[in-house]
Amino acid sequence: MPGLSLAKPSPRSHQSNWSDLSAGHTHAVRQLVGLTIAQVECELIVGTLIHKGGSRTEAAKLLGIALRTLRNKINEYSARGKILPRPGIH
Repeated sequence: MPGLSLAKPSPRSHQSNWSDLSAGHTHAVRQLVGLTIAQVECELIVGTLIHKGGSRTEAAKLLGIALRTLRNKINEYSARGKILPRPGIH
């Protein structure tokens, strides 16, 4: 995600500081509350595939994961009945 950093967090309290996020990011984060990490991951992968017109290679690059990892996730989601965009679909 843009704006995220792997740097050590500053020594602040552990409470959320929503003021650090833009209004759009705050709304997006709040929509994710209550979902499992697996659910968020699935929606992010599917959304990225749609955004990239079904291109697995481009989606994997954007997500920062290996193409093999993406293919494994796609196979897992398909086995569970999730409908995924096919390559070349715009």
